[in-house]
Amino acid sequence: MIHIANKKEIRSHTSLRGWAALMVVLVHFRSFFHASIDPDDVTFFLAKGYLWVDFFFILSGFIMAYVYDIENPRRHSPRETLHYLIARIARIYPLHFVSLVATLLFFILVALINWSLGEEPCCVFHDSLRNAESLVANLFLIHAWGMFDWVTWNFPSWSLSAEFFCYLIFAALLTIDGSNRKLALVALACISALFYCLCIATVSDVDENFRLSALRAASAFTIGIMLFLKRGVVSTLPERNLTYIQIAACIALFLTLHFGLTDILSIGLMALIVLVTWEDRGYLCNCLDTRPLHTIGLLSFSIYMWHYLIKFIAQQDWERLTGLPVQSSATGSVLFVTCMLGLVIPVAIWSYRYLEIPTRKWISLRLNSLLEVNYPAKWQLIWVPDQRKKKTYLDWPFIK
Repeated sequence: MIHIANKKEIRSHTSLRGWAALMVVLVHFRSFFHASIDPDDVTFFLAKGYLWVDFFFILSGFIMAYVYDIENPRRHSPRETLHYLIARIARIYPLHFVSLVATLLFFILVALINWSLGEEPCCVFHDSLRNAESLVANLFLIHAWGMFDWVTWNFPSWSLSAEFFCYLIFAALLTIDGSNRKLALVALACISALFYCLCIATVSDVDENFRLSALRAASAFTIGIMLFLKRGVVSTLPERNLTYIQIAACIALFLTLHFGLTDILSIGLMALIVLVTWEDRGYLCNCLDTRPLHTIGLLSFSIYMWHYLIKFIAQQDWERLTGLPVQSSATGSVLFVTCMLGLVIPVAIWSYRYLEIPTRKWISLRLNSLLEVNYPAKWQLIWVPDQRKKKTYLDWPFIK
């Protein structure tokens, strides 16, 4: 297996991941607000909230490069790369599969209810959003690889498909030696630059063409890897100067999102925030290093994967149970969004404890055991705990 030693968790990045997940939830729930309190009339902050997904990809690229020591010029063996891929599949696929099945069952149930009431049994398959072809693509996690014009089934899962594409790119990087790896990284950087130049030249948002989702993810993922390779510049900064940069970057990012400026500027500021927080130093890192924010970060994957289905389910019976219309009543819309936000966290806690962690461990154990039985290992996993008793990335749920 790939040697992973002394990889201390970057707690600021965990908390930032939680913040990004909450922003995505708000972006998707904002459409339920009454027109009189529509936040998009006041600020573009939520309208530009899709960029927090790019923030996920940047974080992911940085963390993968950090955990798997991309600087090491040694070429990893096919067996080591397979162990890496097993770890990544065990991380993202179980919850994706369960949420996909839950989405399918929900729409089947709605169709049966409609049929029992004598109405048209719709909803299971709905044009391009839900069809047999996209269901198969979702099962194989390739539905964001340019074959569809829009999100399908459990909408947030498109980013998992794009992330999986990035994992395969990273696996390829691990299998080549140092000099060739540098050339590959330069090629990736050039492709990323071309993608962002295309967005600027066409005056388009990064999410405007869904068929380019995998390229969008790979571009942000590459930024994360490059940030890791240049992380040394942060170590030379005194903590006070680092604090000034952190505060300035956060204010600039808020203003950029608020005024709806070009996506490239926001992505650049997000990348800067990832870079200046990686050492867990500075005032911003102190603010992020709180138990609630860190917990939200641990739950972020479950929050992200379940919130859209929760919204679908709640919509069906909200007006019947409360008597309050959602979008034609300011009170109803506020209560609906508040209740949805209050429901997402408990569901995420349950999912994290009883779905994410157990299934990840079980799948990782079974697949790795199968690999070792068929191909006896020459490389064994070496875990050197942090001598200061801080958590290593082998303890951290985002990496297991």
